[in-house]
Amino acid sequence: MRLPVWLAVLLPLVTAACATTSVAYHPQKDCEAGSSSACVDWGDQLAGRGEELQAEAAYGQACQGGIVTSCITQGQLLIQHGELDAAEHPLRKAYLEEFPEGHEALADLYQARGTPPDLEIARGLRFEAPAIDKPATEFVSQLRMDSQGNLGTAIAFNVQPMLFLSRRLHLGFHAAFGTGATELNGFVGYQHFESTWAVPYARVMLGGLPGAPPGMGLNYGGELGLKLCLGPIGHLEFAVGSSRASPLHASVGLGINGLFLLLLAAAR
Repeated sequence: MRLPVWLAVLLPLVTAACATTSVAYHPQKDCEAGSSSACVDWGDQLAGRGEELQAEAAYGQACQGGIVTSCITQGQLLIQHGELDAAEHPLRKAYLEEFPEGHEALADLYQARGTPPDLEIARGLRFEAPAIDKPATEFVSQLRMDSQGNLGTAIAFNVQPMLFLSRRLHLGFHAAFGTGATELNGFVGYQHFESTWAVPYARVMLGGLPGAPPGMGLNYGGELGLKLCLGPIGHLEFAVGSSRASPLHASVGLGINGLFLLLLAAAR
């Protein structure tokens, strides 16, 4: 089973931190002895001295040992030296592990090749890159305040798979409580990946007001917000919105990868 991106990054860092506590630690010798984390340190030292060819070899050993960030660095060095075919293997390794940086680096490779088909692939990779490590589903809990200062809560289930314009389109279910009539809404929206972590969005909502008098149960509205993303973990969000039941409100929310909650529920 593929490791989550954040775990794939964390494990080598933890390993490296443990290795460097020893007084006998020697990056070059430990790299030659088979330590992938030592190869990263050795590559960094070589690159700092301007010995890029030797650094590329050290990063290559780290890449072979499973440190995906070193695959990206190795590929970038090979591109700089014009070795485009050699750069493809390590960069594809990072691409397959769904690193945003891996998508960007592979896009640089196709950009360097320069043919019309390669340039089209590069554009597609750059479009996918900021969204690639985000969760396909999210559960969101919000604290809301209306224009009168009344507090309420809301929950949402957000669906945003890569097949929806690389997560640009999203849809789901939204329920709000406490600042007026209870709202049960469906929504559809668009989000713009300004970067891998800053994602402004807009959505429209349509639903109902349970318990409303006959003919008064229709609800509709919209929301504008900003997600501060935490990779595959989830996001923190800030939003303002308006609906028939709540003419003006602001909210702050926390979104968690739906897979994490399902695994937690299954463990109980």
